[in-house]
This record gives sequence, structure tokens and C-alpha cells, in this order.
Amino acid sequence: MPIRLKIMVMVVTILTIASAGCTGQSYGQPNVLLIVVDDLGWMDTGIYGSTFYETPNIDSLATEGMRFTNAYSACTVCSPSRAALLTGKSPARLQFTGHITAVYKHRYPEHGAIIPPDDRMYIPLEEVTIAEALKPAGYVSASIGKWHVGIDERYYPTRQGFDVNIAGSKLGSPAAYFYPYKNSESSWNPDIPNLHDGKEGEYLTDRLTDEAIAFIREQQASPFFVYLPYFSVHTPLQAPGSLVKKYEQKLQRDSSQKSAVYGAMVERVDWNIGRLLQTLHDLQLEEQTIVIFTSDNGGSQHGTNNAPLREGKGYMYEGGLRIPLIVKWPGQTAAGSVTDAPVISHDLFPTICNMIEGAQSGPALEGRSLTPILTGGAEFPERMLFWYYPHYSPQAGQPGAVVREGNYKLIHHYDPERLELFNLADDVSERHDLSSILPDKAQALDDKLTAWLQQVNAKMHTPNPEYRPN
Repeated sequence: MPIRLKIMVMVVTILTIASAGCTGQSYGQPNVLLIVVDDLGWMDTGIYGSTFYETPNIDSLATEGMRFTNAYSACTVCSPSRAALLTGKSPARLQFTGHITAVYKHRYPEHGAIIPPDDRMYIPLEEVTIAEALKPAGYVSASIGKWHVGIDERYYPTRQGFDVNIAGSKLGSPAAYFYPYKNSESSWNPDIPNLHDGKEGEYLTDRLTDEAIAFIREQQASPFFVYLPYFSVHTPLQAPGSLVKKYEQKLQRDSSQKSAVYGAMVERVDWNIGRLLQTLHDLQLEEQTIVIFTSDNGGSQHGTNNAPLREGKGYMYEGGLRIPLIVKWPGQTAAGSVTDAPVISHDLFPTICNMIEGAQSGPALEGRSLTPILTGGAEFPERMLFWYYPHYSPQAGQPGAVVREGNYKLIHHYDPERLELFNLADDVSERHDLSSILPDKAQALDDKLTAWLQQVNAKMHTPNPEYRPN
């Protein structure tokens, strides 16, 4: 290994070790409600700047907590970012870098420049999830909604520390959003676990919220962790008809967005979040409950316009990686506070651990606790953020890796091989590639990216011997 690369490996190792673990002050045993909306874009709520989508409950949550303006998903697609969130480790370290799917072309395309790694499609059972970290502290945990981090039942929620699993399986999306959640025009009609007793016309987002409310009511006397990963706003785009008509009328007046159905789905999620917050209030639990709201990757361009960010889900540009993140931590986080600190999905694991007395994490966490930011306490040191996505996503088909250091973001594309460098401080839309203007900066960041991949023992892609460039 070249000397410069050895030094970079040592630097990245020190940075990783320094950020690991669930050490530091704890704050009792509050309940935790972690809401993940599937494919929700950075700009898809009013509090983040949308004038089209109506999200009064999410906006209110932000006025009662902290809004993160530079929050990122751990991956540009769903499964790896969810695995990172649940374990506190990057997809590269987990060797779980591509999303679970029945269609494998994004993993092994016939004519790509690289052969993607034969990576995992599950969280290994020896990994510690948030639910497992909270169990020694006496928490009862439920996963209600999309799981998508286990290829079969051996890796489903109840094998990963959760006491309750409702609707969680290998499914990345439902066949339909209305009960019985089937599509009469398709042969693809998988069952959603534990949701066989619904009523005709029942809407999936509403039903998952009903289940979460029932769990909270049942467990209100003891500390609980509710992981509520909605299937919405993922395709198929379906929503109650009255809301769709409302957004069809809005589209006639406002052409900034593209889908009335998507708009209706966003508002329905917001309405259900309002139901959850009202339940906490009615049970006098709101001051004892941490509420975290986020997404699993950037907005899908099937439904939303991510402007001013470039592209969307599946891409390594900001539209594919930047996500909303709101944390309400009663008694600790100043209401209406905002931070520009760059943070990432796997920061939530050590953050939750630090919030809770008696939580016990596993080793080698890459996430960093956000409690100093949330409490306005010690300074949060700058660090590098890394991504590795050596797959051909259905949306972009652009494998690569990314590093962000300060305001500089480097994308190392693998097919075709090239570097792009952006300064996000004055180019959040990533329109001005600086790699030819600042070649030394681009090379230095690429060296750090290579060093990080070696340090986390990423399962690497290989050149495709059959590749023939045009």
C-alpha cells in the first residue's frame, strides 16, 4: 500500500473510532417514536420550503424541535440506508450496499463497466439493532411498516430485537395501498404480514398508524420504542380520491410539482402523524416521548420535483441523498431550532443510545451521537461523510462513491470512470464541476475515499471483462 494511502487509512480509522459508541451523558428513559417516510424528498414539506405540499403537523413538529438542513441518507436507495439507521454502521461496513429486490439487473447488469459486489441482502443477526440496544434498558419495541432489510423470515424484525412486527417483510412496496392491498391487474400480489383483517377500502398508511397508536396505548406504562417506517410515499402512487382531487386543482394553479396523487400521499402521511402526536398528548406522554421524523433516501422523481437539488432517488447528487430530519426532544432541544451540521442516517443509532439510560450498543459504530447539537452543548466537530453505492440503480444506473468534507463533495463515478467535485456552499444544485479547476482537491478527497473503503472492509466491485465502451 502506498505511504500516502496508509496515512489516510490511519486518519479515517481514528475518526471512525472517535465517533463510535453510546458513551456520554444519558437523560433517563424517554419513549422513542421514529418515523421514516419512504422516498420523501428534502423539499417535500412546508417547513423545508414547499409551497405545494400541505404538511401542518410535520411543520408543527419542527417548530417544537430541531430541523436539520444538511441531513443525509446513508444510501441513495432504501434497504442500505435502513440497515445503517438500525445499526449505526454504514452500508459499506455492513457489506449491504444494494437494495433488496426480485429484479437483479441493478446488481449484475449485462454490459456495465463494473461487476457489483455480491453483497448481503439482510442485516446479519450478530449486528446490534436499536431495538436490541434498548432491550437491556427495559424497552418494549415494535416495528410497524416496511422492513426491507431481510431477504427472508430469518432476518425479520422479531429476530432483530423487536417484540412486535406488523407488516414487516422483504417487501419494498405494497401491491396496492387499499385493502386487501392487492392489484387485480398484476400477478405480483404478496401478502403484507399481520394485516389480513382489514376492511374494504382501508388505506395502508392509516392502518399502520392505527397499529402504532394501539401499541402506544398498550405500552404507555413502560418505556417503548416504536419504529414506524411507512410504505408511503413509495410507488404505487395511490391516495384517497378526495385528496387527489384537491391536488389536481392545486396543480392547475401551481406547476412547480408533477403529481396530484403524490401530493395527496404526502398530506395523508402528515394527517396520520398528527394523529400520533395527538395520541401522545391525550395520554400525557408528549413530554416523555422523543419524536424523530426522517426519510430513507431522496425524493423519487416518479412523484416529486426535488429542485433546487439535482436529480433524485438512485442518484448520488443531492437530490438522491439529502433528506429531511426533525427531532423533538422535550426538555432538551430548543423549540424551533435549526442546524446546518452535516449528519447522516447512522447517526441516529448512537443518538438514541445517548438519550436513554441503560442502552447498550455494539462495537465499531460509525454514526456519531447528535446529542451535543440537540442540547446546544459541546461543539460538534467537523468530519467527513462517506457513501459507497457500487450498483446500477433502477433510477440512475450510475454506480459510484461519494465523500463530503466541509462544503466540498466529491463523486467518484465508476461507469464511466470520472470524478466530479462540487462546492455545496454556493452550488447546492451541483451544476459546476470543479474537478478540472481544483484537481489537487479532487485527488485528495478521492484518496480519502479510497482509504475509508479499505478501513471499513467494503466488499468491492470488480472490472467487467466483457465491458466494451461505445
